[in-house]
Amino acid sequence: MKRCQTISVELYSMQFACIALTLAVLMQGCASEQPKNVEVRSASPVVVLTAEARADFDAAMAYIKAEEYEKGIELLNKVAKAAPTNAIPNINLALVYKKQGKLKQAEDSLKLALTAEPDNPVAHNEYALLYRKTGRFKEALELYEKILEKHPNFMMVHKNTGILCDLYMKDYMCALKHYVIYSDAMQDDKAVKIWIADLQKRSGK
Repeated sequence: MKRCQTISVELYSMQFACIALTLAVLMQGCASEQPKNVEVRSASPVVVLTAEARADFDAAMAYIKAEEYEKGIELLNKVAKAAPTNAIPNINLALVYKKQGKLKQAEDSLKLALTAEPDNPVAHNEYALLYRKTGRFKEALELYEKILEKHPNFMMVHKNTGILCDLYMKDYMCALKHYVIYSDAMQDDKAVKIWIADLQKRSGK
C-alpha cells in the first residue's frame, strides 16, 4: 500500500495563542486524512490581526483553493508582514511553493516561519517533509526527533517518521516503532494498521 505524504498538500488556518491543526483541505493528493483533535501548542504570544489582515488571509485561502496561486502568494506575503511574529502565513507560502515545485522558495518561507516562531512544531514538521522531498533523509530524521522531544503527542510526526524510516531509510524497526505509536493513538487510520502488519511479516516480528 502506498504511503503518501501527509499535511503538505493542505493549508493551515490562522491561530494566534496556539497552533491547532484546524485544516481546510484545499489541494488533494493523498488518500489519508489529517487526524482530528490533534493540537500542538506554541509558546508564541497572542497576535491581534487587523480586520484588513484577517480579510487578506481569508482571501488568500480562497485564491489558493481556486488555484490562483500568485494572487494567494501576494496576499500571504502581505499578511506575513502584518503579523511578523506568527509562522502560519509563511508555512502556507511554503506549501504553495512546494505545490508549484519551487522548493528553494518553499525552504526560504519555512526559514522565515521559524524566524518568527523558532519552536513552532508545525513549521519544523514541514521543514522535515521538505528535507525528505529533497533527499536529505538524515536531516529529516534528526528534525523529527527534535520535534518529538518537545511534542511527543504530535501524532502526525510519528506517522511521517515511520514513512521516512520505512520507505526512504529502510530502517524497519524505526518505522515499526513510530507506526505503532501513531496507530495506538489514531485507531481510525486503517492504512497504518496494514503497514504495521506488512512490516511485522517482513521482519518476523
